[in-house]
Amino acid sequence: MMTYDRNRNAITTGSRVMISGTGHTGIIKAIESEGLDAGQIRRGKTVIVEGCEGKFAPSN
Repeated sequence: MMTYDRNRNAITTGSRVMISGTGHTGIIKAIESEGLDAGQIRRGKTVIVEGCEGKFAPSN
């Protein structure tokens, strides 16, 4: 699955990302998108990042 961050850069499973606010970095393990449209994926907490607890919104 692919979605976009707040700067409209494409992100997908395996992308290296930084969490806004905390500065933690990690690799995207999964993007939970079942039953969601593109807007809901971008705005919702759907991204699981390796080494970070919880889910994150791609815009974070």
